[in-house]
Amino acid sequence: MGAAAYDAGGERIGAVDRACIPTDLLRTFVAICEVGSFTKVAHLFGLTQPAVSSHMRRLESMVGGDLLQKSLSGVTLTEYGVEVLRQARRILAINDQIVGGVGLQPSTQAVRIGIPNLYAGKLAGILRECGRAADPARVQVRCDHSSGLLRSIRAGHIDLAFVLGSEEEMNGALAAWPEPVAWVRAPDFSLQPGAAVPLVSSPNLLPPDRIAMAALEAANRRYEVVFTAFDTMARRAAAEAGLGYCPTPRTAAMAMAPLVIEEAGVLPELPNVMKGIVARDDLDTKALAPVIAAFEAVVTAEARDGRH
Repeated sequence: MGAAAYDAGGERIGAVDRACIPTDLLRTFVAICEVGSFTKVAHLFGLTQPAVSSHMRRLESMVGGDLLQKSLSGVTLTEYGVEVLRQARRILAINDQIVGGVGLQPSTQAVRIGIPNLYAGKLAGILRECGRAADPARVQVRCDHSSGLLRSIRAGHIDLAFVLGSEEEMNGALAAWPEPVAWVRAPDFSLQPGAAVPLVSSPNLLPPDRIAMAALEAANRRYEVVFTAFDTMARRAAAEAGLGYCPTPRTAAMAMAPLVIEEAGVLPELPNVMKGIVARDDLDTKALAPVIAAFEAVVTAEARDGRH
């Protein structure tokens, strides 16, 4: 008779427990790999950080090996963790297909949609139009920055997302289109000759931030980041206070009065940022075609209006 196995908390792991890994443990593991932080995963799932750590200890006990290594820069996968992550994603995808297809009553199904913080103003339209198309399913919406939404899509935490990014990040998107980026400033702000270009940005450098910095570097223009905030309204307030320029997709910038778009020639012209609608890999896009069409109509409305 083999030796008994115990988890990190000293509780015995029976044969049935070892054979049946709860999906919530796998979701925690996959989410940590995607966002790189136990704390962020705790916020994502509404758990305490000790609970997230407990999930990982239990999972590692059940699979019989270390999956993650902690360092000053975050967490990294062990060689064994890489293989378990691949299998975990497959298991969760199959689980979600079963639950989405036959495991829930229509009244309790939900279509999970993500939008960038900058476009939270589209929430009413998304709930109205997508809700009508999804009926009788519910529509759930998450606001986050685009890189966070892309990670959530890959991890299977949301079904559809409207995101900003590079052409490479839009590979495989259901729809993608270019959007000019503009230098946005307070109406009474004036850049002094020879001064470093002051930038208002996000600490995690959103796509428009990266585009602006790359353009300034290519033009050999000095710049400095004078204000950073994750919160969109805080960055807008900083720009309104005259602290500096806040690079913004042009159609969004046109609705940010009293902020204005800088005149041509003052700063380097900015290339386009790509916008797109992405879906998780195993999503049944045929079944959700009406929802996807409604979602695309809402998020592209400003681009259509801007062309008239």
